[in-house]
Amino acid sequence: MNCLKRTAALLLVLACVFTGAAAETTEQEEVLRFYDGSVFFGDSITASLQAYISYLHKHGSNILSGVTFVSTNSITLYEGSRTSVGSVRRFYYRGIPNSLYAITKIIKPEKVFILLGMNDPVGIKIDKAIGWVEEMISTLAVYSPGTQVCFFSETPVTLQYCTEKDRPEYQNQVDEYNRRLRETCENNGAEYIEIAEAMKGEDNYLNPDYASDRMCHLNPEGLKAWIRCLEEYARSRTGKPEE
Repeated sequence: MNCLKRTAALLLVLACVFTGAAAETTEQEEVLRFYDGSVFFGDSITASLQAYISYLHKHGSNILSGVTFVSTNSITLYEGSRTSVGSVRRFYYRGIPNSLYAITKIIKPEKVFILLGMNDPVGIKIDKAIGWVEEMISTLAVYSPGTQVCFFSETPVTLQYCTEKDRPEYQNQVDEYNRRLRETCENNGAEYIEIAEAMKGEDNYLNPDYASDRMCHLNPEGLKAWIRCLEEYARSRTGKPEE
């Protein structure tokens, strides 16, 4: 199933669930205002979160309403790390193709949050991927000096993904990448936000109940797990206890 079909399928699911969400998220909305003025960069996984948030807004919720989402299906971490966008996939902001850095410079957000790597795949090329992360952190510091850079952990894959891709150790490799990503963020003044563990089943793979395609993309339940991680991170930074 291609990215457009996945997005359409997600929107169809959203039309059938969570009709009572707006009435239940008032306190959550307040906590998640921590992200107001931020930009979320990513690939189709982030695009799914954007679609879900858009659905909630249409049904009365203001959850993450202050976030700007900038996502491109199938974009890689490597492509996202480039300053020149002439020969690679690029992000779009207000209909204009541009680099992550240039878009950040235009928006001047307090924080940027990045989830890229599924399309590289980072678990197989860990050293290169960490190099791209380091490049992104240092380049963003030049383009937008006051912006806090935050990376989400790479999300898990299902056992079926590992079987069909003939990558039996891939989830363990992703875990190692995430360990290195955390270390890299800590050593370079960036923030690391753990979201992968909340999406795993007891077998250490992506919980199949969270997968929209039985492989690696997230359905509404998986996206809700991501949002809960956002809420936990916001509480840890604002000191707001869970009620």
